[in-house]
Amino acid sequence: MKTITCRNDAGLEAVFTYDHDSCEYFLVSCDGIYSVKNAVSTSQNATTDGTTYNGEGLEQRNIVITANIRRNHRQNREFLSRVFKVHSEGTFIHEEDGDRREIKYRVENIEVAETGVIRPATISLICTDPYFTDAAGTIKIEMSQWYDDWEFECEIPEEGMEFGHRETDTIKQVDNESTKDVGITITLEADDKVVNPIIYNQTTNETLKLLCTMLPNDKITIKTTEGEITVELLRNGKIIDYNYTVDEDNDGYIQLVMGMNVIKYDADEGVEYLNIKFEYKNQYMFA
Repeated sequence: MKTITCRNDAGLEAVFTYDHDSCEYFLVSCDGIYSVKNAVSTSQNATTDGTTYNGEGLEQRNIVITANIRRNHRQNREFLSRVFKVHSEGTFIHEEDGDRREIKYRVENIEVAETGVIRPATISLICTDPYFTDAAGTIKIEMSQWYDDWEFECEIPEEGMEFGHRETDTIKQVDNESTKDVGITITLEADDKVVNPIIYNQTTNETLKLLCTMLPNDKITIKTTEGEITVELLRNGKIIDYNYTVDEDNDGYIQLVMGMNVIKYDADEGVEYLNIKFEYKNQYMFA
């Protein structure tokens, strides 16, 4: 059964389903979750046939929920007004056949019928980012890092024991199940001196190289999400803007294309001291 949950920034949520007995809001319809509108920009020249393509992008998504209230009319109307707050961001969660996807929204309009045994409620939501993501959250992939081997209760043998071990995997295949290319958050941590770390997407031939020297315990965070491209260094508790270290000869900031991607990392010096992990969210056009 389809279930729709709308949760505001304070954690208050309203649930809409096709079952009157299990919830207060019977779901009549939900428009805008299986449709998108792509704005294609063109220009016309009087001396040529047709038009010239300038670019394109998905427009904001408008989700409209229609539900019926058949009991506790006043209380349920007031509750909707508390859940669907203006001047704040909420989360729309769509669940069907075990799959849960979500999208951020802002409230455009809410209207509840004043009278009637069954009172319709119409809620219009605007999603400025039109893509749904997995409700399970961010996918995390660790390419190399240290793992603890010390567990309690622990008895140290005479020949000694390892308190941890490092697993290194400088190349990895990543399957992007999204319906678009997605940005990633890359975290680089240095156990010792690392010179000019490099990240490759061998599928797209993109290279992201930083012209810098990482010191022990340095952490660099790179975000390649469209509209949110940043490079920051965390050193001795201070965050430093590190965008200037990006090599001008790079082919891009590296994103995951739809389907299989082959990601690799290296460094001009000290790659054995470099620990890499990255995170991303699948994004979908439909719920």
